[in-house]
Amino acid sequence: MEEMKDAPVPEGEEPKSTVQIVEEVLLKSVKQSTFLTNVGLQSSRNNSRKATTEVFAHVRDLEQKLQRSELQADLVQEELAAIKMKAEESEAARDKEL
Repeated sequence: MEEMKDAPVPEGEEPKSTVQIVEEVLLKSVKQSTFLTNVGLQSSRNNSRKATTEVFAHVRDLEQKLQRSELQADLVQEELAAIKMKAEESEAARDKEL
């Protein structure tokens, strides 16, 4: 996993998140059991893999939403600071007039 995390990122692409790296490793390293197939039962492996993929996709979506929320919060903080500065300037100008 460390090798995948430290691997160079091709130009124009975003680096893989930790969740994506873990997903790839799990999908590659988990071996498929043939027990259920051998005893005549359908394996739930495909359902499990699908569920795992859906969970990771949901986690990625939530991470992106969190990142957007953090950026919006930063913008609001900057706007608030600018408004405070303008208020202080106008208050100082008013005090000078008095």
